[in-house]
Amino acid sequence: MSNAKNIRENFGATVKELRTRKSLTQEQLSEYLGLQRHTISKIETGRAFVSSEVLSKLSDFFNVSPSFFFNEKIKRFSEKDINYINEIKKLLSTFNTDKLHEIYNILSAMSK
Repeated sequence: MSNAKNIRENFGATVKELRTRKSLTQEQLSEYLGLQRHTISKIETGRAFVSSEVLSKLSDFFNVSPSFFFNEKIKRFSEKDINYINEIKKLLSTFNTDKLHEIYNILSAMSK
C-alpha cells in the first residue's frame, strides 16, 4: 500500500532519473519549469510535490504521460551507470551510419 511519502519519493526519483538521462542540471530544469533550483531538489528528494501545471510541463518536457511519474517500475540507474550511459552517448555521436548499424546489431544480439 502506498502512502503520501512513498508517492512523493517515487515521483521525485522519477523526475531525477529523467533529468539525469537528459544530462540536465537542476538549474536547467528549474528554468524550463519556472521554479527555483532548490524547489527541484525538494521535489527530487520527496520533500515537495508539484501542482498539476508543473506536472503537465514535466510531462511535455520529458515526452511522457503524467501517469509515468507514478509508475514504480522505472529502472533506477546508479551514478556509475549514468556516467557509462553519458560516455556511450558521446562515443556513439562519433560513428557513421554503418558503424551505428553494426553496434545496433551487436546490442540487439546481446539483449536476446
